[in-house]
Amino acid sequence: MVRNLDLPRSIADSVSVADPDIIAHYCRDWTGRVVGSTDLLLRPRTHAELVELVRHVGAHKERILVQGGNTSLAGGSVPLNNEILLSTERLTTIKVDPASMTASVGAGVKLADLQSEIARYGLAFGVDIASRGSATLGGMTATNAGGIHVLRYGPMADNIVDLSYVFGDGSTKEPREALLKDATGPSMARLLVGSEGIFGIITSVTLRLLAQPQSRLVAITPLQSLEEGVSIGTQLRGDVAAISAIEFLGPEAVQLAPSNPPWAISPGGALLIEVLSEALTFADQLDKLGLDREWVIADDPKRVTDLWSWREEIPGWIARVGKPLKLDLSVPINRLPNLYQLAQMTAKEAGVQCYCFGHLGDGNLHVNLVGDDRSLERVSRSIYQHVVDLAGAISAEHGIGTLKKQELSIVQSAAERRQLTRLIDIFNPGRVINPNVMMDY
Repeated sequence: MVRNLDLPRSIADSVSVADPDIIAHYCRDWTGRVVGSTDLLLRPRTHAELVELVRHVGAHKERILVQGGNTSLAGGSVPLNNEILLSTERLTTIKVDPASMTASVGAGVKLADLQSEIARYGLAFGVDIASRGSATLGGMTATNAGGIHVLRYGPMADNIVDLSYVFGDGSTKEPREALLKDATGPSMARLLVGSEGIFGIITSVTLRLLAQPQSRLVAITPLQSLEEGVSIGTQLRGDVAAISAIEFLGPEAVQLAPSNPPWAISPGGALLIEVLSEALTFADQLDKLGLDREWVIADDPKRVTDLWSWREEIPGWIARVGKPLKLDLSVPINRLPNLYQLAQMTAKEAGVQCYCFGHLGDGNLHVNLVGDDRSLERVSRSIYQHVVDLAGAISAEHGIGTLKKQELSIVQSAAERRQLTRLIDIFNPGRVINPNVMMDY
């Protein structure tokens, strides 16, 4: 029997979904590894409706699991204990302010839709990720997504001016006009960015925009080793001011491609560089640096997109091999080769397939493991310990979700976890919202 929240008829008829066939679509994550269930889906259309829903849910001692584009790779967007599922997908307003170079967007706005809208004003957004067609700005904010341009523009936290929200206790901050400077006390926005919904629900975000780059160039070169890639990336970052991305394509991942790449296949994989604004001088700069190696270079839009596809389509190639367990890891850049080698060795010893790629420019390696669940659990825990030994983080941009919360104890002290629990008690008492995410309550 579907739960009764005593919602006003005007809201209940328009936001509630009880059809199990429709709900099933929302209860499986992108990888297919995490599957949940619920008997009630709520899809509010406005900030006010969402606030009212949270208050009714809290009054009935029920709990909510929040979902944006359901692109979570850490199991954080699926109801595992029959929580009421609340989707932000209908919060899709976009308001662009060219004067302040900001955009105020609903939490359910997809990144690709934002990019298309602001392009009409000659503007761009600094954060970009491969799942742009599905990922929502609310979810990206809740996980502090980074993506391919962190090197130049930083993660979501560095590109947010303000946001509106409702906390688990029903208190709320209404959307407002963009304000570029506000020093009237601590910002709750900074608390919510990266919180994965454990304090409350983000309903809209005001984003800092930038002028669209006049030129864009992408270059790919084969590598003999990841050490070589780190060396080249370090050199380029110090000498080419317009570098916007330095990406690593692991050899095992590239071998999954349905066709041969336009560069020579090499045991160390490949390095992808993107340069903005100064693209026309990039070839000359490479020569000056003594980097007159083999490069495949593109500067027209179609060729640029084609070269980027070799990096962005890797997750899809891996998914055809099996359901991957995705580890999103960060270490100091000079230790990336150590992490890569340890991950490959650990996986091989356990008979697990390991495919790596990632953001070399900011030390973020995506390790994808395919194998039986028992082996995957053992291998992932060993790799997480290697990350800690290398002074790294067990999540760089995907969040903790439900898949990594048992590992928090190896990177957070007991005092830190107690402090986090106290904050939850203040803003989300009883954990009405996202009760199973990040840490058990």
